[in-house]
Amino acid sequence: MLTTTTDRNLGTGITTVRLHGELSVVTVPELGTALAKAAAECPAAVIVDLAGLRHEDDPLLSVFAAVTQDAQLHWGVPVLLCGATSGVREGLSAVRAYVALYEDSSHAALAVNAGVPRWERRHLPPERSSAAAARNVTGDACLAWGLPQLHAPARLVANELAANAIVHAGSDFDLTVVHTGRYLRIGVQDDAPAMPRVPEEPAHTSTLMRPGSGRGLRIVAAVATHWGATPLPGGKVVWALIRSGE
Repeated sequence: MLTTTTDRNLGTGITTVRLHGELSVVTVPELGTALAKAAAECPAAVIVDLAGLRHEDDPLLSVFAAVTQDAQLHWGVPVLLCGATSGVREGLSAVRAYVALYEDSSHAALAVNAGVPRWERRHLPPERSSAAAARNVTGDACLAWGLPQLHAPARLVANELAANAIVHAGSDFDLTVVHTGRYLRIGVQDDAPAMPRVPEEPAHTSTLMRPGSGRGLRIVAAVATHWGATPLPGGKVVWALIRSGE
């Protein structure tokens, strides 16, 4: 049996996935799915802590090379491994050219910071003015990161995600904006456990490109390349990705 524990750090933008148990033919697909899901949320990086991992056969460890390449190819998200036991480290030698392996999570985090990930975070109250603040933070980030083509759509998405949290969660929320190189990710984390519903009607961009139109997540669905929601202990994060064209 193999279990995964995922920790999303709003302060650093890094998602850490901790593994515990045995990697086997049965659990490899589960592991691949868990890591792919973490990368698809487009954090600044995914750090995989291997300290609790055991494995049956060395070839099974090639799953980490596959996940690393897929995350970079599809999302522009770096995947870094750390904390491997001597047996796992030795088993990874065959794919060492394709994975980044560090002694522990602190060293992996330093490597992420050395890459200067473009990450912004704001903690905002459930007030009407917070939607404007979310728009401004997101728009300023786009301009600072050389993404003027995303300025308008990103502000629109940030506005709707923030407004959704203000109206439906009624709690303080955290806005995060990150550019992975391939996507701009805008996420809003709030304290309400209820998950947003998928829009029931097809969204048409030509009629939705107006802040305050009242169509909420239909606007997000129309403007974003991908969007989704992830349940968290004590709440959720609703996120959207906009392809940057890089």
